[in-house]
Amino acid sequence: MADASGIHGQQIKHYEAGSAQPTAEALKKLALALHASTDFLLFEEGEREPDDDMKLRFEAIAAMRPEEQEVAKAVLDAIIVKSQVAGALARVSGQLATKEK
Repeated sequence: MADASGIHGQQIKHYEAGSAQPTAEALKKLALALHASTDFLLFEEGEREPDDDMKLRFEAIAAMRPEEQEVAKAVLDAIIVKSQVAGALARVSGQLATKEK
């Protein structure tokens, strides 16, 4: 693994033992050497995947014509941004309320 990744063998042992955390660059090298994604190295199986209900929806969108996919992406992006803004506003409101006390 050391030869394939270009990371010193002692450092890899530290990663395996949990006594050191790899940098982003080291993760990239390890992923390339293992022919895997960095998500595969970082997350448990299913941890970053949508639930089955959402997977079915994403598969349906993937089967659409490119123009329809663009519309679906735009709608999803708008909903995501709306949710993020609402969350940020709630955090700011909570911080202001805490400061006023």
